[in-house]
Amino acid sequence: MTGNRAESDLDRRLTDAIERLGHGLRALSQRSARAQGLSPLQQQAVLALARMPAAQREVNALAAEFDVTTPTMSDAVSALERKELLTRSPGADGRRRLLTLTERGGDVARELAVWDQQVVAAVAKLPVEDRATTLHTLLRVIADLQRDGVVSVTRMCTTCRFFGPGVHADPAAPHHCDLLRKPLPLTALRTDCAEHEPITA
Repeated sequence: MTGNRAESDLDRRLTDAIERLGHGLRALSQRSARAQGLSPLQQQAVLALARMPAAQREVNALAAEFDVTTPTMSDAVSALERKELLTRSPGADGRRRLLTLTERGGDVARELAVWDQQVVAAVAKLPVEDRATTLHTLLRVIADLQRDGVVSVTRMCTTCRFFGPGVHADPAAPHHCDLLRKPLPLTALRTDCAEHEPITA
């Protein structure tokens, strides 16, 4: 097998492995959502509302977050409202409708928060160096997909204007965060940063 063919085969097998991991995550998500009488999208909405800043808790923001149409997300939100897991209230401008979890919705969010615990536990068995390298690799792949328009919303280090790739010689902390003004270890790379600002062309 030539070098190019071997690399191509490796790329395909790695992609297949990621796909199988995705299947496993979807199965866990469906099982968790079903236990609460929710659809997977409704579960995602509840979990997102539990962590999003109040000003961003809108149907449009949720739709963008999960790459679905606004009407699709609006249907999911309406179902959650009927189940008394959230309420809608006027935003500061009087036009936008902000979404807020009810007390019951907050309880459900806390129960759902461990939906992926089996995967987290499996990952935790790996050496920390392997975990850090894998995180770094996957964030680079996701950043490429975001640039190609496959993934829309990302708040990761690798898609942030404050991210300085490969600035330092230390292999454990090769990058730099211009916002924090310090080296960024691979173990500290973020997948959802509140201070994220997208790179502009």
